[in-house]
Amino acid sequence: MKIKLTIATTLLTLSANVFSHSLQLEIREVKSNQGKILAQLFKGESNYQANKPMMAQQSMAKEGTLILTFSNLENGEYAIRYFHDENSDNQLATNLIGIPTEGYGYSNNAKGNFGPAKYQDMKVSIVDSDVITHSTVIY
Repeated sequence: MKIKLTIATTLLTLSANVFSHSLQLEIREVKSNQGKILAQLFKGESNYQANKPMMAQQSMAKEGTLILTFSNLENGEYAIRYFHDENSDNQLATNLIGIPTEGYGYSNNAKGNFGPAKYQDMKVSIVDSDVITHSTVIY
């Protein structure tokens, strides 16, 4: 009985640590308090390519710097994309040729050329500890 209790306690401790990490995104140079910041977290390149976020967050916009935290993450590769939804319509506003008219950005401060940033530039690895990544909003 004592061995079973020890094994059960060990397994519970190990499983609690599997999903105990967080990924913080520090978003810099938000230009106004208007609207909100909408962000999506992707686990792995295949989910990013398939547009299947594992988690989403929103926060009221705050001029200057703001921090979003994604919690309860296991070890692995992640990427975050976000935009400053100034008109609060839950969509990234674009002009007639598809260029964003609201601010946006990616983890690792990745930049895209004539389109979104590449996953390889955005990816952040969590390996047994919490991670902080930075991004400056592109307006």
